Amino acid sequence: MPKLVTHYHFNADVWQVRRRWHEKKPQIQAQIRSGQYQFRELRLIRGEEQSYEWWSSLDALVLKAMTIVLTEHLKPVLSPRCFHKAGHGGLKGAVREVAENVSDHTFVFRTDVKSYYAGVAELRN
Repeated sequence: MPKLVTHYHFNADVWQVRRRWHEKKPQIQAQIRSGQYQFRELRLIRGEEQSYEWWSSLDALVLKAMTIVLTEHLKPVLSPRCFHKAGHGGLKGAVREVAENVSDHTFVFRTDVKSYYAGVAELRN
């Protein structure tokens, strides 16, 4: 189980997952391998000044595991212009790339999938 995180509310589902991890782990692995794992709805928690997207603890764990596995498999085929990947320059690298090439192009297109799933959840409601 991942490192203990202490900033969760005492009623958060992370504690149940930690307590029953020895039971949950093989179940989740079997569900993923068989294609039967289903993500729960992403919760949008609205604060006065900011909103937060909140995955269930199991979903967050599965997403992290998928990220680790898929990163290794996709590295050879992902564009070197995906600046969000570790070691690819981040924001500064992206700005540098645009500055070097802006005179050759009419437009610059920036995309970001942050809040994508929360936006989908709002459309469903």
